[in-house]
Amino acid sequence: MVTKQTSCKQCGVCCIKGGATLHSVDIALLNNGLVPRKDLVTIRKGEFAYNPVTNCVQATKAEIVKLRGTGKEWICCYYDPKAQGCTIYDNRPMACGVLKCWDPEGSLALVERDLLSRCEIVSQDKKLNDLVTEYDLACPLPDCAKLTAKLLENSEEMIVKLEDAVNCDLQFRNRVVAKSIQILEEEMFLFGRPLFQLLQPFGLLVMQSGNRLILRKTDLVKVKRPMIQ
Repeated sequence: MVTKQTSCKQCGVCCIKGGATLHSVDIALLNNGLVPRKDLVTIRKGEFAYNPVTNCVQATKAEIVKLRGTGKEWICCYYDPKAQGCTIYDNRPMACGVLKCWDPEGSLALVERDLLSRCEIVSQDKKLNDLVTEYDLACPLPDCAKLTAKLLENSEEMIVKLEDAVNCDLQFRNRVVAKSIQILEEEMFLFGRPLFQLLQPFGLLVMQSGNRLILRKTDLVKVKRPMIQ
């Protein structure tokens, strides 16, 4: 007879699948310095990511701030594989406390709801708040939901536009991180992943030519499952 699971087995699978998404109640962890911003990563609204409710990769409907991951599998940065446990267990985000792998209903109810945004997190720091706003205006995210179709319809024209966007994104980051160690450490939180990384799952190769990145389309344009979940 198979015994039904009713409690955590501390297998670590949930942590290995990625860092938790932050919700409004988690602002206290940040304000009290229990979770530093350098340990966060932002998924911008419209970016492709895995949605556990639909069980597929799709454009996000809202901005998502998560605990950053490490390694190729994007394991939560606070997971200790040797001890198979969380190094901030007593101060873990709400999503971690709600998670029950044997009964996912509670976790699924949190998906894309009551999320904590970058501007809310840096609301007391006008300089950073203005910087986030400036970045979003200067480097808007392409419409990922329509990107594959546009690449198939008119790849050369679209690649030129994306190339310009990729280099604009990179130049903005290089300019601001050169002025501040803090911004360098918090880059993934403030701006999310560089655009050239987001485009690779769409079948685009990224190469460097001098101080500029150039894009090339592979034979097959296909959206792959991104690392961040």
